[in-house]
Amino acid sequence: MSWLRIFPLLFTISLLVERAEAQIQVELKLDRKLYVAHEPISGELIMVNRTGRDLVFGDSGGLSWLDFSVTDSRGHLITPVANVKNERSMVLAAGQTHRHKVTINRYYPMATIGLYRVKANVTFPSINRVFTSQQQTVQITDGQPMWSQIVSVPPGYPDAGRNREYSLMTFYHGARGKSIYFRMKDSDSGMVYKTYPIGDYMTVRKPVQAIDSQNNLHILHMSGPKAYKYTIVGIHGDPIKQENLYQKGDNRPELRSSDYGDVSVVGGITQEQKETPYEQVQFRRLSERPPGMPSQ
Repeated sequence: MSWLRIFPLLFTISLLVERAEAQIQVELKLDRKLYVAHEPISGELIMVNRTGRDLVFGDSGGLSWLDFSVTDSRGHLITPVANVKNERSMVLAAGQTHRHKVTINRYYPMATIGLYRVKANVTFPSINRVFTSQQQTVQITDGQPMWSQIVSVPPGYPDAGRNREYSLMTFYHGARGKSIYFRMKDSDSGMVYKTYPIGDYMTVRKPVQAIDSQNNLHILHMSGPKAYKYTIVGIHGDPIKQENLYQKGDNRPELRSSDYGDVSVVGGITQEQKETPYEQVQFRRLSERPPGMPSQ
């Protein structure tokens, strides 16, 4: 085949690729630029289909249609985590914008303190092309330790008898102020299972924590002026209850432990009580009067 015939073909393919790149938009938006080590690095992948036809995204040769490029501060590529399930196949209809929640360190280990650069790669199988988002920068740091305790997993639970270490940390988000973080790891291997914020933290009063008879962790911390947050974390590191409480006058919520290992909060008022109008608290309806009482 002569170059006179090949050149128009190459030119046509080039035009098709350029048009596809202009018509398929891929954007990666991270929730924050600064994260605590082992905290989920979350964000949103936004894909816009301007091709005028429906697009099918699915596995290609056993590989997921969604992948990421992650480099450390020295520019070295980070090796992905093994045995991560591929993203589910999907159809992106013509003209549709799809928003896809992502957690970057579900795919790539990013627990080492430092700077990382991240790009999302989306494979378009019908033209065997990969579309890449603009690069995002993430800073990984760690919180300030403030408390820790080792507990055993009680009988009847998976991993019964293994040791867990609960810990609380504070982390300064800049203009957002401070947050209090919970972390749980295996105290024998050092493997971190969970790290996440449990709420804004006001340093006027130190957090109070207690462990109940089932080795659940109870935390009461000040989250704002006269505002408190009560959190219960289960033995496997997930929050099983979280409640907002408030101080009213001298009536402040406090954490109490009984001799039987029960832990509860006494004092303060709940969110519902705080939002109840004054008239409903001070004055009862006529229909609520006790039986036999005169109406006037």
